[in-house]
Amino acid sequence: MNNIWTIARNTWKLEIRDKILYGLIVFALLYVFFQVFLAQLVLRELPMVKSFGLTGIYFFNALIALFLGTTSFFRDVDRKIVYFILSKPVSRAQFLIGKFVGLCLVLMTTTAVLAVAYLGLIAYEHGGFDALGLLAISMQYLEMMLFLAFALFVSTFSSSLISIVYTSAVFFLGHIVSSLIADAKSVGITGVQYVLVQILYYVFPNLEKFDARSLAIHAVAAPWASFGLAVAYAAAYIALLLWASVWIFNKREI
Repeated sequence: MNNIWTIARNTWKLEIRDKILYGLIVFALLYVFFQVFLAQLVLRELPMVKSFGLTGIYFFNALIALFLGTTSFFRDVDRKIVYFILSKPVSRAQFLIGKFVGLCLVLMTTTAVLAVAYLGLIAYEHGGFDALGLLAISMQYLEMMLFLAFALFVSTFSSSLISIVYTSAVFFLGHIVSSLIADAKSVGITGVQYVLVQILYYVFPNLEKFDARSLAIHAVAAPWASFGLAVAYAAAYIALLLWASVWIFNKREI
């Protein structure tokens, strides 16, 4: 456990200094605060401010997660850091899990910065403390943890560019698989085509389970049971991805 925490802490220290990461955070903050001017000039409605703010946080967090998940592992390999670490009494499983925890800590840091900016903006717009908005951001963070786990999984067997392509494709499919199977049922698709749709539905992560933005925007009561199931779903999927990552990494020659 000490090895995992040491790797996680060092990963956080290394990644948090990245200039690209700083650039993404600055752009995200500028976007969030730009909602003040939009609210005054055009929107003038708090739900619209919430919508733009939460969507902006989601978009930039997705970019940050994609950047971290598809570059961190390869940079450790290129800089020979992985060779140095594995020469110590550290297993490959400890290295990968520590790397994942460290990346989640980086993402938690950036999410916290954006969440503070968002909550301050809503309070400035006389919306008070947006508890549902904070819940929506938390669910977004949970989704990004799953996103990071998949990006790390792909990084164990492909190049950096291919990892970006695969991870982006899964991110896209993760948001349409639930509508795909619903559409297949509504139009009466059967046979092999329906089986393929079912395979997509059960293999790829259903990222729509973590979408709570509409609840926060319209101040609808949160379905806590559904969110609890989403947390369990994310935990199980992340555990499976990390197990697969470790299995592949153990087979790989470094």
